[in-house]
Parts: sequence; C-alpha cells; structure tokens
Amino acid sequence: MKKAEKDATFSAHLAEACSYHSRMLSDGPRNRGLRATIEKYVNENTSFLDVGSGTGIWAILAAKLGAKRVVAIEIEECFIPIIFKHAQENGVADRIEIIHGNVDDVKLRGKFDVIVSEIFGRNVYGEATTRSFINVRERFLAPGGVIIPQWMKMYIAPLLRSNNNHSVPTDLPLTTDYLNSLRLNYGRLTSFEDSAGLEFAGEPKLLTGVDYRTIEKPLSSGPWSAEWDLEDVSKVDSFLIFSISQFAPGIELNALESKTWALERYDFDPFEIGKGTIRFSYLVDPKNASWTISLPSNPEVHPQTYSPIFAFTRTRMAEATTPYSKTRRSKSRASK
Repeated sequence: MKKAEKDATFSAHLAEACSYHSRMLSDGPRNRGLRATIEKYVNENTSFLDVGSGTGIWAILAAKLGAKRVVAIEIEECFIPIIFKHAQENGVADRIEIIHGNVDDVKLRGKFDVIVSEIFGRNVYGEATTRSFINVRERFLAPGGVIIPQWMKMYIAPLLRSNNNHSVPTDLPLTTDYLNSLRLNYGRLTSFEDSAGLEFAGEPKLLTGVDYRTIEKPLSSGPWSAEWDLEDVSKVDSFLIFSISQFAPGIELNALESKTWALERYDFDPFEIGKGTIRFSYLVDPKNASWTISLPSNPEVHPQTYSPIFAFTRTRMAEATTPYSKTRRSKSRASK
C-alpha cells in the first residue's frame, strides 16, 4: 500500500474513532460498571492487560490505581498516539506499555491478574470473537485471575408495530415495495435514542450465552430460538436482540441502557392473525446467516425466512434481466 493510501486509511479510521469513542466515553452505565469492576480487582500487586484498548482509559485507570504492570494492546493504528496522549494527560505515560497489533499475534512475557477485553465488534457471539477470548484467557490470564467481562447473554423480544416502515411518504404517488422486501433480509442496528420509543409485545427471552471464564470452544451457529404466546400476533412486526453482560458479580450492563452496545432489530411482514404463538429462530452462520419467523399455533401459515444471501441472489437475478446501458470509465480518469 502506498503512503497516500495509508494516510487516507488512517484519516478515515481517525474520523470514525473520534466519533464512536467520544460517544463511548459518554456512555454512563458502561463506564460506571467498568470503573467499579476495575477498582474492585486492581491494586498495587496487580498486573493488568487491556485488550482492544481504544482510547486507553482502562489502562490509565489501572495505572492510576497503582497496578504494578499495565499493558495496552490496540489493533487500530490511529489509536496508538491517542492512548499515549491520554496517558500523558493523566500523568501515567511512563507506566503503560502500548502495543500496536492483533492480540492473537502479540507475544508477552508473564501472565496478568486482570484482563479487560473489549474485542467484540458486531458479531459478539461469533467464532472469531470467541476464539480470541479463549486465546487471550489461555495465553495471558494468571491462575485465579479475572477476565472482564465474565459472561455475556443474548436476549430477544418481540416488538409492537411502529410507524417506522421505511416506505415513501404517503403523499408521494409511488411505491418501493421491492427495496423494502430486500431490506427485510438484513438486521439493522438500532440506536440508543431510537430504542427508547420501542415497546415490547412480550418478555425478553434468552437465545444463547457465553461464559468467557470457562468456554473451551466457540458456540455452535445455532439455530437458537424463542417463542411467545400472544393475544394478538398481528401487532408484532419485528424482534429486538440485545445483550446483558456481567463485569463482576453484581455489576451488569444491559445493552438497552447503553449508548454504544449494539441493539439489532429484525423486521418482518406481520402475520394477520389474532391469538397465537410466534417463534423466532436464528442461525448465525458467518457465510449464510438466516432467521425464520413462524407460527407453531398456526402451522397452515407459511413461515417467513430471511437472509442476506436472499437479497444478494434476488438482486443479481434482477440485474441480469434489467435493460440498461453502462458507461465505461474514460482512460484519462482510470489512469489517475
């Protein structure tokens, strides 16, 4: 990669980092929980490892609490100077070892009493994330040490119909049903602000969970499922998936209360029936994820199954039969 390309990548990542991590630093429930947990476990006899350090605040907190050794690992290049400048601001720059790299490749001497690892990304329960946690624990956690978070559980709840149907305005004499049918094949992230207006049609239920203290191999890809008996199934048009994690006994974070932890919404075409049982089944295959909404109480009603591969296949097929012309890029522009 040429220097100009590297600089462009660095710049793009920096802009994203400033936006996302400013939001993360203002996430009160998350930060209060992690602070209380780190203060519970860290003292002058503690060695502390911060994996996916980001802005470096937990490594800095550990250093300020007097930890005898503090290491911060971060894969994003643009965060490395940010960690250092924050450490300087807080008077602990000489007490933190900063490492740029993927934790799976990093080699460190010794073990650590406390490990904070926030390497989730969007696929919290996926194979790559789980393997990284297992790798971190087996390579770096000292006997009797603590890994944070300790466990995470995935919950799901049906949502009452909302007016957010992504259709064109009612006063515009046009339809966009095809795009909407494609959209249903993708889960969509829901912001903390948007989630405040959502109403559950039934109690949240556990889909799956992972205990990072004991897990030995990645979770199966499912299918995971949950179902609800409802008085009026027609009032439901989507499901919301969210996580609850434990930092320490008695210290938990519910993603519904967090500005930065992902909430994922899965829309579908409502079933026009009254009382019945509705089921959501989820297959988290990294190459072909899919989810099915069915009615066990009404087997005559055809289930709805969605997957990103369905949207891709339908669009490619439509492209093959679409009459259109294509403008070729000029040689002068292509050479720039």
